[in-house]
Amino acid sequence: MGSLDFDNESEHLAFRNTKMLVQELVNTERSYVDDLKDVVLGYKVKVEQSTACPILRSNSNTIFGNIEDIYNFHSKIFVGELERSLESNVVGSVFCNNIANFEMYATYCKNKPHSENFLSTTDVTFLTQCQRDLHHVLDLRSYLLKPVQRIMKYHLILEKLLKYAPQRNNKRRDELQEALSIMERVPRYANDVIHLMGLEGYSGDFDTLGGLLMQENFLVYINGQRKATPRQIFIFQYALLFSKPVPTKASSRKISVVQAPKYSYKNHVALSQIGLTRFLQDDVNNLQFAIKVYKKNQAGQASKTNSGTGEMFVIQAATTQIRDHWIDKIEHLLFEQFASMKNRAASSVL
Repeated sequence: MGSLDFDNESEHLAFRNTKMLVQELVNTERSYVDDLKDVVLGYKVKVEQSTACPILRSNSNTIFGNIEDIYNFHSKIFVGELERSLESNVVGSVFCNNIANFEMYATYCKNKPHSENFLSTTDVTFLTQCQRDLHHVLDLRSYLLKPVQRIMKYHLILEKLLKYAPQRNNKRRDELQEALSIMERVPRYANDVIHLMGLEGYSGDFDTLGGLLMQENFLVYINGQRKATPRQIFIFQYALLFSKPVPTKASSRKISVVQAPKYSYKNHVALSQIGLTRFLQDDVNNLQFAIKVYKKNQAGQASKTNSGTGEMFVIQAATTQIRDHWIDKIEHLLFEQFASMKNRAASSVL
């Protein structure tokens, strides 16, 4: 590597900080790859080769999802490219060039609740023995959470790298900015899934609700009640799901494990049965919007002719930005559903 020229001491300091951050990224990446290797070789391979636990073997895809694909990507491609970026200082492009590979985390996160549910209701004696063989303090469920945790950390380092990127090198800054945008979008979905993992009491099939789009904590006034009730609301492609936050007990384990928050299912409503009110007369702080739920008529359609039926939810967000974001998303989904119904009606006529 040739000599480097700096216009001032601040540029030199920024360069040193950048090198330290990239080295930290590489070191933690190597550790992450080791953890993935233990899951694949120490658990997944043994489960799939064992004849002692047919229930585990037949549900290997449910338990592990696509973690082997994630391991192959990080061990064979990503960690090597990061190591080479130590010298070339192009870490932003390493992320940008692997956009398609990071999309596999969405698949992993989508499967994670199914994995968690299966392991919590199945005899895991065989897996406990695998844990002993690996000399792990943490159990498999803790290791299966590591991809979710890892994907949520990349953007933190990229934010710091962008802070130290020299203003005169626009290409490097643009690459870091693009990388940051990518690594913010993927963990946002991962975070939503972590919250969904904590939902208890829902006996339905999430697939019938469509894909999970967002989740947020709100205060909800139900049917004109004066006292608001805290609700964690999940918005899917076809439905809104309401749940009640459940206080989590402090873990007695010596090793700290990141736990998913817990929620108790209350109810859900199809988007095809709701009406949305963006502005409320008494909402001086612009934090609220209202959802009116209409009961279906005999034809199975939401009836808006009888205003006395159904429920009214006045939903209060923590900020105006959250409120507006949710209103825009719900309006967009309602418009999509209306357009779809209109197209189906036109097709039936033809």
